[in-house]
Amino acid sequence: MDKLIVIRNKDVLTTSLILSEKIGLEHRAVLQLIRKYKDRKIFQTSAFEVQKLASKGRSTEYYFLTEEQALFLLTLMNNSEKILDFKEALISAFVHYRKIALQALSQKSNAEWLAKRQETKVIRKECTDTIQKFIAYAKEQGSKSAEKYYMNFSRMELTGLFLIEQKYPNARDVMSMRQLNLIEMADEAVSISLEESMLNGVPYKECYQIAKEKICLLAKIFPRSPLPIGIALPLPLLLANNS
Repeated sequence: MDKLIVIRNKDVLTTSLILSEKIGLEHRAVLQLIRKYKDRKIFQTSAFEVQKLASKGRSTEYYFLTEEQALFLLTLMNNSEKILDFKEALISAFVHYRKIALQALSQKSNAEWLAKRQETKVIRKECTDTIQKFIAYAKEQGSKSAEKYYMNFSRMELTGLFLIEQKYPNARDVMSMRQLNLIEMADEAVSISLEESMLNGVPYKECYQIAKEKICLLAKIFPRSPLPIGIALPLPLLLANNS
């Protein structure tokens, strides 16, 4: 599905390049079709935007397309088996991401999830306090870039344990219960590892590597899982979910 869909900000889109590739039509022909009808109401949305792609020293224009815009263009083409197959696959991909977004939305009204999220905030605070102590510890040993360790540990946990398709203000706010449990274990592993290493006077670079090994071990035990996609749901779906 990732080959059919592009997550841009909170919009789930496809592109004229994807459409061209999947139906076996020259991209130039797809662009001509878009330009011919781009003044129609269906294309008057903020998501409909032209971008430029540098390829082999040349700049190629392409368009982001919503589900409706892509399907509109496909209705203007002859219904070959290839186009019908692509329509089915594209619709399934968009439905898949809507379901993920609805699950993430309903999760935030679940009392058990809210309790777990609050618990992980407490553990995270304890972990960040330990990292701050470690930063001071590294500085005492001559580190010139110790402040980066906070970001390094955060990135290590997220990219080591999860598949991330977009940027999040706070990735933990979209995690499932299982993922919250896992990130909580990771925070505790980092915190305990750093505390033990500093207590034993381990050089700061080794402290970091030992903590990193703990995350790598968790990653071997728990294969990376995709974080839920945070997307903007259509208004009817939002109203139905909140009714």
